[in-house]
Amino acid sequence: MKILAEHRIYLMGVAMFLMYLPMGMWLPSLANILKAYDARWAVAFAFVLIQVMGVFSSLLFATLSDRKIEAQKLLGYLSFIGGGFLWLAFSTLVWGWHPSWYLLLQCCWALASAPMIPLIAKVKLANLSNPEKSFPLYSVCGTIGWLSGGLIVSGLGLDISANTGRIAAYVQVLLGFVCFLLPATLPEDKISRGWKAALGLQAFSLIKNRELRVLYIASMLIAVPYVSFFMLVPEMLITFGSKHPAAQMTIGQVTEIFAMLSLSILAGRYRIRFLMIVSMLLGFSRFVFFALSGATGLLPMIWLGISLHGPIYVFMTISGRIFIDRSVSLGVRGQAQALHSLLTINLAGILGSLFCELVYRRTVLKSPEGWTVLWAAMAVFTLIPLIYFFFGAFRDQFNPAKPEPTSNFELPTSNFELPTSNIE
Repeated sequence: MKILAEHRIYLMGVAMFLMYLPMGMWLPSLANILKAYDARWAVAFAFVLIQVMGVFSSLLFATLSDRKIEAQKLLGYLSFIGGGFLWLAFSTLVWGWHPSWYLLLQCCWALASAPMIPLIAKVKLANLSNPEKSFPLYSVCGTIGWLSGGLIVSGLGLDISANTGRIAAYVQVLLGFVCFLLPATLPEDKISRGWKAALGLQAFSLIKNRELRVLYIASMLIAVPYVSFFMLVPEMLITFGSKHPAAQMTIGQVTEIFAMLSLSILAGRYRIRFLMIVSMLLGFSRFVFFALSGATGLLPMIWLGISLHGPIYVFMTISGRIFIDRSVSLGVRGQAQALHSLLTINLAGILGSLFCELVYRRTVLKSPEGWTVLWAAMAVFTLIPLIYFFFGAFRDQFNPAKPEPTSNFELPTSNFELPTSNIE
């Protein structure tokens, strides 16, 4: 039994690989695929609607995992459902149906698939003995999956083909079978009652804690311009002469592997707030490289910007998830991770898709120098969350005479507690 349990833990790496492999196949290629099927107008709608659906489902399913259903089983059910809708969505493009059918079915995919990222994070963090060191190592498997997806797509010459999404759907269904073999992650919340608890709305009470509030809001704001990375960079690559944009987008996953491995060492030695500030500074630098590419027309400058994706994502998102996990009690860990996804993926995705499309239309579509102006605007935007997080995370150092009260925060309907510890 002990050996079987150990093997189940190793299967979390397999699940991470299969979860991110399909997303690495179709998401970076989506803008180019829709453009190839005369549906470029649907790009912004696709990115917005996917995130809107996630708003409705992320907290709901995360709450189910905290209160009713084992997280790994819920992951399996959602994988089967999501894989079916993903196949149908891209099939409508192959069949020549109106793109609105694609948007509708992609929304159904998002309803089932949006909660999967916080759920797999909960499964890993609940079953790893030393999350600070081992969580990034298992996350590397997801990075390798995403990287493999991009290489497979370009290797098969499917960078602008809807068949990319169909193949990705088969992988997501396979993931469903693996999820049922993962370590059991039982519901821990036996106390919460009422409709607010059932819908996961109690998770918003987490924002009452200043340090979590700073983390959540800064992560959400920095994610708004980051939507442009998958939404616009693949199109820019083709515009500047790239023949294999999906493969070149995987440069970010290569550096992500090294960043994950380094985080397993750095997380125990450096405060998380410092790693997040480094991430934001790199995010600013990435957009500067893209802007320089727009001015010079050099593809290598775009590749350099793409390469920064790894440490940007790891030091901001993965570090944030580790901090959240060690800051909340067992009964709300699923909801806490889901709230992070809701704010940084769904809400930021909605705002970012609209913002990026607006800037795109007013720059790239109107001026030869549009790409330079677009990325300069994104760089300026990243300074807002950087300044907010810097002064929020270091507030007590700037005003030592008025420290924040150190009392524990509690939800009235559960045994949820936040420690007095810090973003560090």
